[in-house]
Amino acid sequence: MINTLRPGVGSSIAVFGVGAVGLAGVMAARVVGCTTIIAIDVHPHRLELAKELGATHVIDASGTQDVVASVRAIGGGVQFALDTTAVVHVARQAAECLLPLGRCSLVGVYPPGAELKLKVDSIFFGQAIGGVIEGDSVPKVFIPQLIELWRQGRFPFERLIQFYRFEDINLAAADSATGRTLKPVLRIGSPGN
Repeated sequence: MINTLRPGVGSSIAVFGVGAVGLAGVMAARVVGCTTIIAIDVHPHRLELAKELGATHVIDASGTQDVVASVRAIGGGVQFALDTTAVVHVARQAAECLLPLGRCSLVGVYPPGAELKLKVDSIFFGQAIGGVIEGDSVPKVFIPQLIELWRQGRFPFERLIQFYRFEDINLAAADSATGRTLKPVLRIGSPGN
């Protein structure tokens, strides 16, 4: 997210889907100094974690509210949007939230043949939408930077991980499927987990 969108100090961003990737985007937005960080999701516990990790606003998209209108009510829209859901109608919402000259990055694997239909005014004023692969980063450079941010306590990715004993693999899978756990990690042969 940092590498592709390049938000700056004082900028605004909306993160659609705050699973592990989206929450990493929220943390990255905080690190670079975004002053408006809007997290959008359908899971209230993920939205609570997003607030703890740096979101300034949260929107529960599970209800009947108009998500685009809710984002626009916070400052008129955003300069940057990140869609991590790989759901086409959510990608459209992300694009529709952009201010003029805004940038939207799409992360995730959309269904084969999926089409993104946009209103012309979603891109008429210089807005841009594009896909992202692994943050468009150079791993040899970017991963050490992330580790240093973690060491400084500025990128607490461990908050996204839940450890399970190998014997609890079915529980780990169930917790992941329900969204209760963002990143289940199995420990093999680790006593007292």
